Amino acid sequence: MQGSYNYLLVTLSYVLAVAASYTALELGRRVSESSGLMAASWLCGGAFSMGIGIWTMHFIGMLAFSLPMAFAYDVTITILSLLVGVAASGFAIYVASRKRQGVAKIGLSGLLLGGGIAAMHYTGMAAMEMDAAITYDTGLLVLSVLIAVLAACAAIWIIFTLASFKGQYLALLKVGAAMIMGIAICGMHYTGMAAAIYTPMMGAMNAAETPDNTWMAIAVGGVALVMLGVTHLTIFFDYRVGVERKHAEKADQEAVRLSEVLDEATNEIYMFDSESLAFVKVNKGAAENLGFSKQELRSMTPVDLKPKFNMTTFSNLLQPLRNGTKQELLFDTAHRRKDGTEYQVQVHLQLSQVTDPPLFVAMITDITDRKALESELMQAKKLESIGQLAAGIAHEINTPAQFVGDNTRFIKDAFKDLLELNGVYARLLRAATDGQVSPELLAEVNASSESADIEYLAEEIPSAIDQSLEGITRISNIVRAMKEFSHPGSKDQESADLNQAIQNTITVASNEWKYVADVETAFADNLPQVSCFVQEINQVVLNLIVNAAHAIDQSAADGCTEKGIIKITTNDLGKEVEIRISDTGCGVPDEIKDRIFDPFFTTKAVGKGTGQGLAMAYRTVVEQHHGRLWVDSVKGEGSTFNIVLPYKPKEQSNREVAA
Repeated sequence: MQGSYNYLLVTLSYVLAVAASYTALELGRRVSESSGLMAASWLCGGAFSMGIGIWTMHFIGMLAFSLPMAFAYDVTITILSLLVGVAASGFAIYVASRKRQGVAKIGLSGLLLGGGIAAMHYTGMAAMEMDAAITYDTGLLVLSVLIAVLAACAAIWIIFTLASFKGQYLALLKVGAAMIMGIAICGMHYTGMAAAIYTPMMGAMNAAETPDNTWMAIAVGGVALVMLGVTHLTIFFDYRVGVERKHAEKADQEAVRLSEVLDEATNEIYMFDSESLAFVKVNKGAAENLGFSKQELRSMTPVDLKPKFNMTTFSNLLQPLRNGTKQELLFDTAHRRKDGTEYQVQVHLQLSQVTDPPLFVAMITDITDRKALESELMQAKKLESIGQLAAGIAHEINTPAQFVGDNTRFIKDAFKDLLELNGVYARLLRAATDGQVSPELLAEVNASSESADIEYLAEEIPSAIDQSLEGITRISNIVRAMKEFSHPGSKDQESADLNQAIQNTITVASNEWKYVADVETAFADNLPQVSCFVQEINQVVLNLIVNAAHAIDQSAADGCTEKGIIKITTNDLGKEVEIRISDTGCGVPDEIKDRIFDPFFTTKAVGKGTGQGLAMAYRTVVEQHHGRLWVDSVKGEGSTFNIVLPYKPKEQSNREVAA
């Protein structure tokens, strides 16, 4: 008796075979990547899901087959075939998920798995109940079993290979492998179906009683596909959870390593509460630098370490971070150790919103050595400037010294003449007293008086004395200016008279500008004293005056015949003081105006500039004194450098406001 196939159901059976195969590939990977109870759970769940898929493929494949007679299925035997499919699937996933596979092991496993699949198929065939006897063609039966074994070996090898594959085209390879495995599974099934020979019993053939199983097959297939889909969703979500877990574990490990690295750092690192300011965490570098234990530091706040702050001033300092107007703060201050000694530090402060509540994070660098080196470099720069100006200063001293010497020699000679005249007058006085004044004596007195030229001496001696005093004053001013300019200064900012400091600098630098320019000053009356490092400000003014003179000299080289002007003014801006240094030189081109404060940038010829003067001026004014420095310039007309300095440094102002 010959049967026929419903090709729609045949196609559905192949789709189920591919879906079950793809599920097997995913489950093999999940089991291989898991361990312990999780691996056992995946194995049991996967065996059931994949077994349902393969069994449904076989069941739909049998429903796709039609005979010209009615037939049914024995429920018990059908369930038994399902259990065989589940067991075979579990075995396949278990074997394929092992870490090592050899040819012999794959062959033996394939033989057992193929036998299980064949057993599932022929158990399902045995469940058929009809008025016909079923026998099998031996050759096709053996071929179907062989196909099952070969398909099982291929499936185990493919699952094992792709379970450890990490390449770019893994998804495409899995789809291709599932399609090949689907063909093999269907090939085994339909070969087994072809091996069956149906011999009807007498009077059993009745075409009218042949049932239509299409809707039952579609329903069963739909349920199986839903189960396989749920399995894939479970795999996907488990994979995502696993990835997140690994990321979290990796992040935790990195956090631990980072914490260890930060704890071993020599820089001081602090984390403190954004409200109470109490330290939450400090590293070992902080404890060692300060001499406190970590336990002691956790009961302290940053104010306990910073003698220049109190709770109010420090909270005010943090306000820009709290309200978001600034992302970070960078400032220099001092830290006090447990033994009372202080050292200079640079503070880099940020507000971290990662934690709840937010924490302030402070990175502290000990800059004691850097400050000492900066001070030495600044002093060396000053001495270098004085050395470069030495010839000019010597000339400035020599000029008044020369006319002081000439006037002194003139007074010496005049004094000699006056002594001689005084001697003659003394003899005349004695002769007059004795009443013996002779004509000869009167002639001698008259000759001596004419020789001494009393009228000339009476006019020139006071002038010579005044000129000498003026020269001595000029020499004294130059020496005093040099002394004040070259003084190393204090390590702390001190109140200074900027008008006097600028005048001293003008005096020291006079030989640099006197031949190319005239200096005009317009100092503000009653200019408030400014708390600053006055020697550093002197150096800034000196650099700007010298640059102005060089710019005017360059302008003269370009054809300008008039003597230039350097004008220096000071103004009180209320809480700030302004210094303006203008020149009538060549100006700064617009294309380099933004670069003139960069280190080592210079427009001067080789040997005339190092590119450090304006960079040092910017660091001194902006970074060290929290002031402002900028230039206004028109090429060919001149430049004006503007310096604005606060009356007092920020820390001192904060302390006074709090007080």
